Amino acid sequence: MSSQVTGVLRFAGIAVAFVASSGGNAVAQPGFETYGSAYRAFSTPPVGIGSFAVAGAALADGRLIAATGSAIFVETGVGTGAFALAASIDPALLGPGGTTDPAFLAVSPDGSTVALGAGFGRPVVVFGVASLAGGTINSANARAYNVEHSSGAFASATQLALAAGSFGSPSRITVLDITSPVGTPINTTVVANIGGASAGVAFDGAGRLFTANGFDLGPGGSSTGTIRAFGLAEWTAALSGTPIDFESSGVLVGEVLSAATLAFDPLGNLFVGGGDYGSLPDNGYFAVVSAAAISQALGGGGPLDPTAATHLRRLDPTGLGFSFFGGFFNALTGELVMTDGTTWYATVPAPAAATVLGALGLAAGRRRRA
Repeated sequence: MSSQVTGVLRFAGIAVAFVASSGGNAVAQPGFETYGSAYRAFSTPPVGIGSFAVAGAALADGRLIAATGSAIFVETGVGTGAFALAASIDPALLGPGGTTDPAFLAVSPDGSTVALGAGFGRPVVVFGVASLAGGTINSANARAYNVEHSSGAFASATQLALAAGSFGSPSRITVLDITSPVGTPINTTVVANIGGASAGVAFDGAGRLFTANGFDLGPGGSSTGTIRAFGLAEWTAALSGTPIDFESSGVLVGEVLSAATLAFDPLGNLFVGGGDYGSLPDNGYFAVVSAAAISQALGGGGPLDPTAATHLRRLDPTGLGFSFFGGFFNALTGELVMTDGTTWYATVPAPAAATVLGALGLAAGRRRRA
């Protein structure tokens, strides 16, 4: 594994962290205060038959991947905002209806594997990035696990965490072993008794599991948007023992929106999407929670203060004030990609920094063609 050196570049007074590997590749990473200084808007592929949305993620080479209907699309180049059909999904893999209403897309930490949550009553489909070469994703090159899911994130190359739960009942987080047999999947509950609908799930750089109450079911217990963190040792122990109780365990991080989306950047800033329409004005924006606020909570200093500008930033590229944003981070370009229907918005930290990110994308394109 190559050694790494971290540092900070400054463009027009805006700090942008970077990670440089011994191989000579540099990846710019915008800091908490730079997200939303500018936006790049682009359109997704049209919503496919049987779907109501388009799910997205970033591949390891910086190109974006999108899923809708029975198709997978990949960006034609880093930062182009244009998509081309990369693979079709065999309807037989998806069960009744033969299509997806995608709940999530996730890419494994090593960049080799994609997981597609095909939606309610449909399977989680796991396939290799090598399958995205214009062919068909089917039982010969993919696994389809019939497990409940509403969102998902990889904990490791073989462990996929899934948020799940039936409406009106407490939700849970399971960990699916994607090497286990399709007919008898190993899908262990590690966090139980989340007092509401399922929300997002994410892991920070230390392997802590973050999840939330997506919709408070009633009096008592956690409220909508309550985010809690569970240590690596804590949730991995639950793989062979008793699930963690969400309501009485872990660390309270804070309450933000409905936490329908949770994701991290490499600097430890947490992205939170969704909306709590019963608690105005806690909707219509996408939240960036600072690494400092996360560290404060994890260190016992109490949950984040949503009124503190150093703890939480509210982004709304539409300016409309009522969008229900999702989002994910592109580690190659350092961009936060916010999703809003079939229009996505990528933040760029500042014009000069954007030029550096564009150069990195060009370099990535050259490596792919070499």
